[in-house]
Amino acid sequence: MLLSPAPNPHALRPLPALSFAPVTRPETLSIVLDHARPALRRLSRIVPAISERIDVRIEGRTAEAIVALSHMRHAAEGFGYPADPMEKTARGANVKVRDVRLIDAAALHEAGPAWLAGANVAVLHSVDGLSIRRDGSARFGATTIDQVILADDGAILQWMDADEIASFARIEHWTGIETAPQRPGRYRAGFDLDTGTVFAQSSDGIIRAAARDDDGKALPRIADCLSLDPAPRLAARASLTRLCPDDGAPVLGPTRRGKLFVVAGLGVLDLILAPLVAGIIAEQASGLEIEWAAAHGADLRQPRRDIAEFHPGLVAGGAQ
Repeated sequence: MLLSPAPNPHALRPLPALSFAPVTRPETLSIVLDHARPALRRLSRIVPAISERIDVRIEGRTAEAIVALSHMRHAAEGFGYPADPMEKTARGANVKVRDVRLIDAAALHEAGPAWLAGANVAVLHSVDGLSIRRDGSARFGATTIDQVILADDGAILQWMDADEIASFARIEHWTGIETAPQRPGRYRAGFDLDTGTVFAQSSDGIIRAAARDDDGKALPRIADCLSLDPAPRLAARASLTRLCPDDGAPVLGPTRRGKLFVVAGLGVLDLILAPLVAGIIAEQASGLEIEWAAAHGADLRQPRRDIAEFHPGLVAGGAQ
């Protein structure tokens, strides 16, 4: 049973879905590499030609970010990702990663209702009458639900109190934008390690990007990350509330205080790792997958030093 707001075809989805992300942990790189192709095959059965190959730029400017960038590049290369040597620039340094898949999340949302119906999933767009228990079970009218999965930030924010959320993530306010169609640039997607800003350009030329905005500086961060002259025309803008794990790594599993199963912090890897998460929930995961999930448990005290990732909060003085 899926309890979800009704699909909105006009909703702005500024965070891209990619088959690669700037991570440092070899265990996570291995998991992503092992699951990318099977996940893309699954997604292609729902929406043919749902992904395309692109080049991605990862950029760092501060000394901390450049050290992290060098590590990310060597780790990615070690796992067979086509990562070019680090290039020094006037701004700092960047690395190009080739053959990354950009996934058309909007097309998946559009095809989702028919696919869910074919998979015998009951979809309801109202949560009136839902009563969640502390042990992670629930009742919905006369229906008993054995396990509640809070599968995105909105659900977690709606059903968990702030103190419990604070045990595994911080709440950040972001802004997402969409531009008018642009001529394709050298890079179709990019990450700024110093600020966490991310952008991607779809095949129709539209750029979507997102940046932290709790200090009102999201648009300058996005413009700086895009580095386009002239700047593209802004076509849409939306406010986002995101949950960012304090150690920068994904959060998965029942929380420490209750037994609600949460999924948070997957970022741009959400669609690639969705089948893995489903297998973990359904207790169909393999040994290494189970170990990875246990290390990313929501019930572990932050920071989880064995799996912590580089993230903007680690930069001296916080995210810029």
